[in-house]
Amino acid sequence: MKSYKFKIKPSKTVETKFEQTLNLCRELYNSALQERRDAWKLNRISINYHIQRAQLPAIKEMRPEIEEIYSQILQDVLRRVSKTFDAYFRRISRNEKAGYPRFKGKNFFDSFTYVQSGFKLIGNKLQLSKIGSMQIRLSREIEGKVKTCTIKREISGWFVIFAVEDEPVRLPHSDKAIGIDVGLENYATYTEGKPTPNPRFFETLQTELRVAARKVSRRKKGGNRRRKAVNQLRKVHQKIKDCRNDFQHKLSTKIVKEYGTIAVEDLNIKGLARGFLAKQILDAAWSSFLHKIEYKAGNAGRDFWKVNARGTSQTCICGETVKKKLSVRWHNCPSCGLSAHRDSVSAQVILNRSGQRPSGANVNRLDYAFPENPLPNL
Repeated sequence: MKSYKFKIKPSKTVETKFEQTLNLCRELYNSALQERRDAWKLNRISINYHIQRAQLPAIKEMRPEIEEIYSQILQDVLRRVSKTFDAYFRRISRNEKAGYPRFKGKNFFDSFTYVQSGFKLIGNKLQLSKIGSMQIRLSREIEGKVKTCTIKREISGWFVIFAVEDEPVRLPHSDKAIGIDVGLENYATYTEGKPTPNPRFFETLQTELRVAARKVSRRKKGGNRRRKAVNQLRKVHQKIKDCRNDFQHKLSTKIVKEYGTIAVEDLNIKGLARGFLAKQILDAAWSSFLHKIEYKAGNAGRDFWKVNARGTSQTCICGETVKKKLSVRWHNCPSCGLSAHRDSVSAQVILNRSGQRPSGANVNRLDYAFPENPLPNL
């Protein structure tokens, strides 16, 4: 499955119908959650998706406005409730922090889905059953069979997301192999080529974020000026998210196109984010970046390896253990005499652990070495 996201330009009438649909779907979601909770709490009765779906005709008779919503949208809302409870019980079975399903507030229910039918795309026009037609900004061609259509509200406007069933597009074969070491000093360091600098999107826009947050804190709750200030704050957060997402997509696509074998560390990012560098680690969003490489490599027919991350920064290419504090950014091996930046050495160690070798490369040297002078500490 593949997703395509496009911005849509609804008219005022269509936008009003979008808002009404979201409000009624949110009400149905909360009611379904309440019914499940009370049925078990009061009578020890477990209610599932099929029981709640059978109640929809009676609900439509009682609430005529719900009749104006396409039936599959309502079914998908109940399916969401079911998935939420399934995830809750799954976390309990794994002895994880469960977190009982919550009711959805007005700003926490932002999408509805046409599951199989009820939508049609004709040129740059999107037609939705019981809502109407609108223009869509098709930035690229959709390849494959569209399975679902989701309308989503974001601070920057309305978007449509098509889930498409397509055949993976295999890229031409490549013998090149690469190891990738992610970090904070440089976002990604490779076994060959120059490292990619860390863009630090959150840090760059932190001043703008603080100004927007202060405006929110000074506004009176419930007022129109506070609502506007909250929207400004959301726009800054959305900007950070969009910049980070765009950067990761471009970098991951470039890596997958060029290399046939890709090796990365199997990082425990939740554990790393508990330390004193938590803000910088969460800003880097390594998990999202590595996930993008993984699924793109799978679709392109590339070999993707996750190797044990333990000791990659404390090991030399020759296999010797060279202990270093985090503040020590330069690797000097007393055994083989290798002197290079620690991240560049780690990238080679990661590739070695995957059992692969870059074509024509000597395992005892680096294809790219940092400047002789160590870079500044973190």
